[in-house]
Amino acid sequence: MIARRRTPRRRGAAKQKDTARVKPPRADSGLAPQMQAVNTYLAVANVNASIEFLERAFGFSRGVVLAGADGQPRYAEMRHGDSVVMLIPKGDATAATGGEAGLYTYVGDVDKALTKARAAGAGVSEAEDRPWGDRVATVTDPDGYRWVLATFKKLVPFSNP
Repeated sequence: MIARRRTPRRRGAAKQKDTARVKPPRADSGLAPQMQAVNTYLAVANVNASIEFLERAFGFSRGVVLAGADGQPRYAEMRHGDSVVMLIPKGDATAATGGEAGLYTYVGDVDKALTKARAAGAGVSEAEDRPWGDRVATVTDPDGYRWVLATFKKLVPFSNP
């Protein structure tokens, strides 16, 4: 039996790894702070019930949660590691997809990405600046999936209506 020599772990190696993980996005990436390039955007019957389910069933933790005029959550970011699931009420006309599920995808330039998607045969909406600080447009791929293309423009403070 050959004994393997263990390589001593450098002090601070884990700390360096964690620091690299939270590195801010490049300015030209279009990525909002603390978000991934592609995020799940779910339209659910009851945002509060979905928050509680994701916490109990899968160990998600709450990120930003915004209440509507009735005091019930109307938007929530649920986090699991580096992943984010955004929750909105089904049929919410003020949401990026009009209250439908989609994949919220950060791109460097929404307008350029729309031109490419249109040329590839996708259905596209017009890009617009939204109150939460992103410029967004919805693209429907050939299989009918909705992709919200977004470019982060400015950090807007969250406020409850």
